[in-house]
Amino acid sequence: MAPTPPSSTTVATVNQSQQLAPREHTQFKKVVRFYEQKQYKKGLTAAKEILKKAPNHGETLAMKGLILNSTGKKEEALEHIRNGIKNNMQSHVCWHVYGLYQRSERKYDEAIKAYKRALQCEKDSLTILRDLSLLQIQMRDLEGYKETRHQLFILKPGQRASWIGFAMSYHLLGDYDMALSVLEEFRKSQQDKQTEKQYDIEHSEFLLYQNLVMRDGKQYEEALKHIQAYEKDILNKLTLQEIKYDLYMRLNQYNRAETILRDLIERNTENKKYYFDLEKCLNMTTSSEKMKLYNDLIEKYPRADAPKQIRLQFLTGEPFSEAIGSYLQRGFQKGVPSLFQSVKFLYSSLEKVQIIGSLTQTYLNNLLTYGTFHSLSDNNNGVMDEDIEPATTLLWLQYYLAQHYDYLGNTKLAREFIDQAIHDTPTLVELYMFKAKIYKHAGDFQAAAVLMDEAQSLDTADRFVNCKCTKYLLRATNISAALEVAGKFTREGSSPGEYLKEMQCMWFELDSAKAYRQLKKFGEALKKCHEIERHFQEFIEDQFDFHSYCLRKMVLCAYVDMLNLEDHMKGHRFFRQAAQMAVEIYIRLYDRPLSDNDSDKNENADNMSASEMKKHKNKQRRQQAREQQEKQKQIEADRKKKESQRSRHKDDGEEEKVKEEELIAEKLERPEKPLDEAMRFLQPLEDFSQSSLETHYLGFEVYYRRRKYMLMLRCLKRMKKFDSSYPKFHSCLLKFLKLVQSEPLTDERLKILIDDELKTLYKHDRSIEDMNLDFIKEHSNSLAHRIEATKVMLLLNPSNNLKAIQFLTTLDPSFIDQNYKTCANIYESLKMGDYGQCSTQTIENYRSECHKLWPLANLFSTVPSQVQHIDSTLPPPYSSSSSVSSSFSAPPSYSTCVSTEQQNLTQQFNGLAM
Repeated sequence: MAPTPPSSTTVATVNQSQQLAPREHTQFKKVVRFYEQKQYKKGLTAAKEILKKAPNHGETLAMKGLILNSTGKKEEALEHIRNGIKNNMQSHVCWHVYGLYQRSERKYDEAIKAYKRALQCEKDSLTILRDLSLLQIQMRDLEGYKETRHQLFILKPGQRASWIGFAMSYHLLGDYDMALSVLEEFRKSQQDKQTEKQYDIEHSEFLLYQNLVMRDGKQYEEALKHIQAYEKDILNKLTLQEIKYDLYMRLNQYNRAETILRDLIERNTENKKYYFDLEKCLNMTTSSEKMKLYNDLIEKYPRADAPKQIRLQFLTGEPFSEAIGSYLQRGFQKGVPSLFQSVKFLYSSLEKVQIIGSLTQTYLNNLLTYGTFHSLSDNNNGVMDEDIEPATTLLWLQYYLAQHYDYLGNTKLAREFIDQAIHDTPTLVELYMFKAKIYKHAGDFQAAAVLMDEAQSLDTADRFVNCKCTKYLLRATNISAALEVAGKFTREGSSPGEYLKEMQCMWFELDSAKAYRQLKKFGEALKKCHEIERHFQEFIEDQFDFHSYCLRKMVLCAYVDMLNLEDHMKGHRFFRQAAQMAVEIYIRLYDRPLSDNDSDKNENADNMSASEMKKHKNKQRRQQAREQQEKQKQIEADRKKKESQRSRHKDDGEEEKVKEEELIAEKLERPEKPLDEAMRFLQPLEDFSQSSLETHYLGFEVYYRRRKYMLMLRCLKRMKKFDSSYPKFHSCLLKFLKLVQSEPLTDERLKILIDDELKTLYKHDRSIEDMNLDFIKEHSNSLAHRIEATKVMLLLNPSNNLKAIQFLTTLDPSFIDQNYKTCANIYESLKMGDYGQCSTQTIENYRSECHKLWPLANLFSTVPSQVQHIDSTLPPPYSSSSSVSSSFSAPPSYSTCVSTEQQNLTQQFNGLAM
């Protein structure tokens, strides 16, 4: 949206030299009009004619600068605007134009100063006041916004936007009584005008907003009376019912709340929130009460899935077995691909998982033997033809069993079931997709990518499968292939990477950053993190246009929700993950800065001769030159394309966007001040992701390197507050104690303050060595805690790193969190030298031990990944010739898939999540 132009009706002058002749004055009005209509060429021509007669006319110079700014000539525009101000310091037009320029550069503080200076020259300018109010709400200067809206209200009391904006300024400041009084006066004035005319959607939105202010002010009785009085005028009946339910619950009118909730359930039987609210409304606490309620609801709504799923949460024993059995049977018969996802929440209970495992195996045996879910002994009259299940029932049961065993970590059984399903139905896309997921969980990302690509080839028109294939290729660090696959759904003739960036496709950028980090291309990874950060900044900037639009269109409740969303925008998981990755990389670059020769390093450099090393370096330089040349060609092509687009739209007034500084990977991975760059990402994390323990851990690591003692203490206190058993809290605390001991503080006041704070974090009568030994004994069955204890051992005695590494690399089935992800991180850290010098043999031994636990994982394998093709003679996993045929006799079948270290299912599933 183009910036609002200065008013052309009043042109203030301070002296005779700034007054225009009538002809030039008319011409100046045309300049303003041409700017409004985005006819920039005509505007520049008209301004040039004025300046021939009056070369020092400040307002014309300012307007010319504003037009030049819209055409992308920033420096020339700023020069003209400054000259305009210099020639006419008392002109509100010049200062207003300067504010518009600063606003276009996103320098909102400077723009606000310029607007306020313009108001000193013309205090009753509606245009300037309106622009100032938009900037104040954008910057959340709520007190200033209230004052500006008050002035607008006084100047234009007949406009609806004046009333609403004035009331909203009090609402956002928390003065609900004043906001309600303004809204009520406005409603009365509208009621006088709407004597016979029917109210419209805008009035309905106004009433909902008025009720929202009452609820925010905790005036629940008044809000209920209000909603009842104007119920017929509110057109959004669903929102109306939900508001009434909420008010009845707050006022303890449970009978009325129950009536509304049952109506809402009748309207949408799959909304689980309504069912949970009904439980709360009826004050149900025992399982028997809930069982009766949900049995009645299931009888009333037999086709609804939500009450059946909720009932499974509190049922146990035989009732649970019957309920889950009927639910699963219906899912197998209907062929529901998401059946496992709908019952996965039950897998936190070992008892329920055993029941599900026993039932599904019984169904499998009966389907193979009798063609039904039940055996002959369960049917007195035998099996009738109409009772025989179709072949698809067995297919979806196999699919479910593959998901079941994959979730339990039994990759072998999961693969056999999915292979048999593919053998029987080789054209079903979901089967190949889940087989790829099995390989992903097993650590074979290369095979997973190949399988997902095969699934994508079965349905090339499915965007979801295309995105999944792209993600799997990125996880396999095959970035070029991922771009090629993603390009099948991008704009033709454009670079897939640039198009996805333009579309703000952040999941792609985030996965790309992870792939680049895995390849040790830290510059490219940081580039993607910065791009994601810019997207979120654009989200914040984009709200600017809605400040006036929402008031004009009366979408007031949605506007308030948008403001709340924007205030916490950087708490989104995409930003959090990108920021955490960026901070981790900057910390690594601070500890180990990259040199100019780092790009020439090779993992096998130690085994190369001098001539081979020279050839290898030359080959890498040629490869880098080719990549750089191709990149430059692409950049040049994109530049020419954009220029051609601009030339085509030059006459229709398309404005230049703010040009961001180009992100160059080589510069990003060699920052002058890595910790300052890390703070750029860490600050939003501390503001919007305080509930994340990783935020405070990263904060401690940054402040530790900057020697910010009080900030380190703050991070330690927050980590302990959220989770005192957090493994990284231990290593951070002892690292801080070691720092205080090794570098005594000279400031006595700071030393006393730190000593007082430390008393709340640990017992002073224990040494660091003893605390670490106690920590190891207390968490002897946790690999994550062992990692942090190892870091402390190295901190205390760096020369004894061999003993520490031996302690770390000892694997034990009794570890509750000995999963692929944790062991992979240890292996990568050993190779990177994070635990000091480590022999090649030690790393190889650890790799070999991990390979035994995860034989399919690429990271621990010495041979390239190969996906085994499905053999047509493959024996089914349930046949007599199968090596696992004995595993289908319950209950021993379940014991074969749950090993000793998997008894604690909750911790096991947390480890399996990847």
